[in-house]
Amino acid sequence: MSSTPIRTSLSRRAISAQLLLRYLVVTTLLGLSACTTPEARNPGTAEKPAKSSEVAQMYATVLDNVHKMYLDELSVAKLALTGLAGLSKLEPGAAVLRKENHVILQINGISVGHFVAAPPNDTEGWASAMDGLIKTGRQASRKLAKADNEAIYKVTIDAILIDLDRYTRYDGRQAGRRNREAREGFGGIGVSMASHNEGALIKSVTPGLPASKAGVVTGDIFVNIDGTPLRGMSFRQILRLLRGPLGESVQVTVQRGNQSDPLVLAISRARIIPATVFYQARNRYAYLRMTGFNQDTTSELRNNVQKAVQEFHGSLDGIVIDLRGNPGGLLDQAVSAADLFLPTGRISTTRGRHPDSLQLFDASEVEIAHDIPIVLLLDGASASASEVLAAALQDHGRAVLIGSNSFGKGTVQTVIRLPNEGELILTWARLHSPLGFDLNQIGVIPTLCTSGAKDIAAVLKREFGEPAPRAEIAASQPMTNKARVTAGKKCPWQPQQDDDIDIALAKKILRKLELYKHALRHSAPTAGS
Repeated sequence: MSSTPIRTSLSRRAISAQLLLRYLVVTTLLGLSACTTPEARNPGTAEKPAKSSEVAQMYATVLDNVHKMYLDELSVAKLALTGLAGLSKLEPGAAVLRKENHVILQINGISVGHFVAAPPNDTEGWASAMDGLIKTGRQASRKLAKADNEAIYKVTIDAILIDLDRYTRYDGRQAGRRNREAREGFGGIGVSMASHNEGALIKSVTPGLPASKAGVVTGDIFVNIDGTPLRGMSFRQILRLLRGPLGESVQVTVQRGNQSDPLVLAISRARIIPATVFYQARNRYAYLRMTGFNQDTTSELRNNVQKAVQEFHGSLDGIVIDLRGNPGGLLDQAVSAADLFLPTGRISTTRGRHPDSLQLFDASEVEIAHDIPIVLLLDGASASASEVLAAALQDHGRAVLIGSNSFGKGTVQTVIRLPNEGELILTWARLHSPLGFDLNQIGVIPTLCTSGAKDIAAVLKREFGEPAPRAEIAASQPMTNKARVTAGKKCPWQPQQDDDIDIALAKKILRKLELYKHALRHSAPTAGS
């Protein structure tokens, strides 16, 4: 789950100031003399370069943030040396040796450069050293010389992060741009497309957005964008042509039906944020599928819940929120989504090594679905922000959870924008439910477990007969993580299982209020837990 950006209006919350996403201005301490080939030169000697390069700034940003913010304290020197060892991915002959206070770069066994090691946690010194050794390596190795900066960043930063947790990662310039588009939106025209021999087939047009206003309709085929023919282009290439700066016009040539002459439309780009909440009015209940958490998710959820309440005119049995397969997203959106259904109380807590990672999130009395029964569906692919929402509603007895154990991604990642426009996604805190449970690895355990069940009768028998997994936790005095581990083993996710049983069970307990209330009581936390 990403914790950046954190933008929320929830009250009674102790939230520390956000870390500024900035480029570190570093002073380069060491440089290395160049060499043409490993056979022709002696080891280089250290010099001070005139100014810090983008490469040095990149490594300074990565090393500084990992050293200061990662869950566990790590030596900058060790990180830098591990990063340099990553050059062997591009040049198998590359090796980095440390002899006493000297670090030596070898290519095919020949020393091509060295420097006097900086103090163990001197970020700028080690970043400058990495920059200098990489420059020397490029002059000594054709393979390194052919690699552009992005390729060098990829192998070295991946190596820096290799021993960190699996959610910490580096995304390069293009991947970073896609990440930001998913979180924050992008300059687009508001269409859904599919590949076509001639270019791109328009599958749907979003009302009120630029394409709709310009006259684009479903079934149109885009054949040219800004003078570039689309035949033979990949889908991603076409998307790249359509997207661009907000307000800037894009010229699209459209082939429509049997019309012989194509249409040429000038469409002004607008901010497009992908939808993450999808509403269906079903037989006496509202079904809401949530596919992620971006900066518009809570607004979408609020609007759809209010729409459902109005449409059903008091005949609404309840709301089903489907979080199955939802990988998560922005933490603040998970918190504000939970706030829509809770009158008061703690929603979540994050804790890490960095002082700014301690964040307490409480409800702010903006509840919009008072007294309406809520069922959440989750599975082993429900992760991160999904687990924050599910745990908050479960711990407060506000929703019945149906399905299997969630993924168990109980950590928070902060996003650091890098000088090359890439991103460092860095784990810096652990997530805790309102009752204080660590969500990592164990995840959220459903109230009603459908794992392995063939029909809803079997689930209800298990619920009303033997204690259900969540009920076992509630019955422990007090509740413990050990009890959660034991109970969780009884409700593993089975990806091949028919999902219909989850929906059928949700419908049944919403139609019989006594079943719903019983399920809530059965999994309610014990006093003092």
